[in-house]
Amino acid sequence: MFAVRARSLAAALTLLALPGFALAESKTVSYTILKEGDPIGKETYVIDKDGDRTTVALTVDSAVHILFLDFKYHHTRTESWNGTALEKLSADTDDDGSKHHVEITAEGAGGFKVTTDGKAVAVPADAFPVVQWNKAIVGHPVLIPVESDDAPYKAAFKDAGAASVTIGGQAVQTEHFVLSGDIDRDLWYDSDGVLAKVTFRRRGFNIAIVRDN
Repeated sequence: MFAVRARSLAAALTLLALPGFALAESKTVSYTILKEGDPIGKETYVIDKDGDRTTVALTVDSAVHILFLDFKYHHTRTESWNGTALEKLSADTDDDGSKHHVEITAEGAGGFKVTTDGKAVAVPADAFPVVQWNKAIVGHPVLIPVESDDAPYKAAFKDAGAASVTIGGQAVQTEHFVLSGDIDRDLWYDSDGVLAKVTFRRRGFNIAIVRDN
């Protein structure tokens, strides 16, 4: 009986060692949204990986009080990836009452088919959606909005070198990229290509989104 179990274990380990064979795994990655250093919301990603296939579910909620006004933001998104290739994205956004729905699907010949609020949007073949959690966004000269009905953004990325970012009280080595053009952001990615931190300005305020774990 012991020999049979040992052979079964050995066979399972052999399968796990084969290229492309991996156990399914799921993890949750959360971020705190800060305005001028004060927390105003959360981003939560649930990332399910099964071999080369990855599905991502994102929820963003923030609320901020400015003078006598309250602003609320809610965004949900699902993504399907095959390796480093994004295959499909569906997003819904409520930006303080301004609502948008975006559908993006990879085309067989390359590029993406984009529909925003039911209308087709023409994008060049080298465009890529603004999925900033993933380093795959870096280097694309045109970025496709996923939270609004804005026209595609012209973009340029600059490699700003290595930098240390604190995540959950631990120093993590990251790659820092500066995004400029129609949108301006600083992005830091860990060794797995997952966003550690992003900073930008919105409505005249400094915003930082920093990973918790």
